Amino acid sequence: MAARVYGSEIRTIVLEGMEIRYELTRKSVKNVNLRIDAAGNVKVSASRRVPVNYIEGFMRQKQALIVTAVERAEENSRRQQEKEPQTERQYADGEQLTLLGNKHEVKIVRSELERIDLDNRFIYFWVKKPEDIRHKELLYEKWLKEYQRGVYEEICHQVHKQFQQFRVDYPVIKIRRMTSRWGSCQPYKGVVTLNSRLIETPLCCIEYVVMHEFCHFIHPDHSKAFHALMTRLMPDWKQRRQLLNSISEWN
Repeated sequence: MAARVYGSEIRTIVLEGMEIRYELTRKSVKNVNLRIDAAGNVKVSASRRVPVNYIEGFMRQKQALIVTAVERAEENSRRQQEKEPQTERQYADGEQLTLLGNKHEVKIVRSELERIDLDNRFIYFWVKKPEDIRHKELLYEKWLKEYQRGVYEEICHQVHKQFQQFRVDYPVIKIRRMTSRWGSCQPYKGVVTLNSRLIETPLCCIEYVVMHEFCHFIHPDHSKAFHALMTRLMPDWKQRRQLLNSISEWN
């Protein structure tokens, strides 16, 4: 006989400094059940009588397994995406690419010296073969990685200045495509990982995510103390989070 389902909700928990979203489903079951699918989605089922703090205590006992599984799924997703050309983009004149919340119109220029240039309105592709979509894609991906690194590092250095009072060392900054998180922090390893797609969001949203992750070096959870620190260092963080969450394409 199948277990009766009473309802489900999406919750978050910080495990090993990483913010994990999980789906909690209330069922007519005896035990707390944990499952992580191939996409890295964390799903937990438990009886309605089991309190959330008990469920999350159970998850903390399994946190190494959960974090490893989520990271492995995200890495597999990233590798698969790198193998597959992004065929929905043609990188043709008039196409628009979004950077820091602004849309830039693509301009293709035939040139023996290949490069990409950016101004307030246009993004210029200087290429030998304008008809070669895959080559333009690879050129843009290479340029974008350098652009991301420059933007993220600049923001991280600015935010880090506020954490010198807490004697927080400047962390290792990693960038990768993540499917369910904008960023993560591993306080004990001194690592902050940022979602590569953050580069498409407004600058204030990137600053919010970086501040959020840096605050985990002081409070590796989402306690009242964590939110108080966020408010102290970035008083408008809730408005920034609301803006980030309102970008429906990435929700």
